[in-house]
This record gives sequence, C-alpha cells and structure tokens, in this order.
Amino acid sequence: MNLLEINSITKRYGDYTVIDGFSLSIKNGELRCLLGPNGAGKTTCLDLISGRQPLSGGSIFLNGVDITSSNEHQIARRGIGRKFQIPAVFKELSVMDNLEVAYGKEKGPFYNMFDPGNSSRNKKIQEISELIGLQDRLNVISGVLSHGETQWLEIGMVLMQDPNLMLMDEPTAGMTEKETYKTSQIFNSLKGRHTLIVVEHDMSFVREIADTITVMHMGQLLAEGSISEIENNKKVRAVYLGTEGIH
Repeated sequence: MNLLEINSITKRYGDYTVIDGFSLSIKNGELRCLLGPNGAGKTTCLDLISGRQPLSGGSIFLNGVDITSSNEHQIARRGIGRKFQIPAVFKELSVMDNLEVAYGKEKGPFYNMFDPGNSSRNKKIQEISELIGLQDRLNVISGVLSHGETQWLEIGMVLMQDPNLMLMDEPTAGMTEKETYKTSQIFNSLKGRHTLIVVEHDMSFVREIADTITVMHMGQLLAEGSISEIENNKKVRAVYLGTEGIH
C-alpha cells in the first residue's frame, strides 16, 4: 500500500481551474520532487493534501484512510507536516523554545504528567538540532538567525512532530549555494525514515535529493520519472525547461 494516494483531484475558483484531475502515488519512505512552471498548481496541491483548502473533486488517501473531507488540524494529527515558502518560526523565542513548542503541539496537554523530566523531549531536541546543524545555536533568539538557519529551524520544527509525510514548499528559497548543499544533506538523511514531497525550483538541489520527479503543467500531470528521464522528456522541455534543458 502506498502512503499517499491522490486520485483525480480538482480545485476550482469559480470558472478558473487550478488543479485539473491530478493524480499522484507516493511510497512510504520516498522523496518526491514536484516541479512545474509558476502557476502549475504545485503549492495548491500541497494545500489540498494538508487540508488547508477543500477539494472541488477527487479524493486523497493517507495510509489507506480517506482524508478528503478532513480539516487541516485532523490531517496534521494523522501525520502530515508542512513547511511553507516563508518560514513560520517564533522570532522572539530561542531555537530551543521553537523546537519545544513544535513538540508540545503534538503531545497534548497532559504529556508532561507522564514525562516529568521531559527526557523524551530533550532527547528529541538534541537529535533534531544536530540533524539541522543548530545544536550550538539552541539558546540563540530565532530572530537573529540567518535566512538559511531560519529555514533549517522550521524544518526541525516539522520534524519535532515526527510526521509520516512532510510537505516542503521551496525549502531552499533565498539560500546561498553552501546552505543549499547542506539542506540537500539534511533531506537525504531523512529518506526512508520520513516520506517527503518537495516543491522546488533549484534544479541542482533537485538533482541531489530526488528519487522521482513529478512535473505539473496547468494543474495536470505532465511527466514523471527520474532526473534523466525528465531532462530528456520532449513535453517537459517544450513547456518548462526550454531548449537548453535543466541547469
């Protein structure tokens, strides 16, 4: 059974169709990159998976459970975590505080009663902070972090919720080349342990991380395959990559 099954989903705003009969299957532990030109429907697709927007048609199944009509909070509880294009961290709090808040949101109001020393939380914070490279920045106020560090913190906050499926919307936007490379290392370390759908424009980053690439165009599936298959797909080159291919 696939972790995620998207069946002919549609999203309309009045007479305007953003997603038009789009289908997608994601295996457990897979890292899937979702590509396409601006306006292709990539972010809207993530909105529909996460329950941020309601579907106009079609269905979505997570672990065999129909989540089509579930709201955003219910879907998050089922194990879908989301990172947005613009990092949503609490800038007045420290890195550690942000990670603690993210952990507590998923544990309910009584979790401290059963873990009075917060040993599981502290272990999780140490593990995640090392993975995102912020173990030496835990006491730093998040508002003074660099752009790349802020992006990594939000990735860490999603990981603190231990999601089955992570939705990542342009995680390297605004990053330096060095920061982008480090982010690719983070994502590659997550493969197998988490399932990821990554919307991204940086093709060098996509080359580093993608198992399979899905290309959208005008809300529909245009192509799917490995990086080499996508690079050599004539339809993709015509509508998205241009005559010079992926850079």
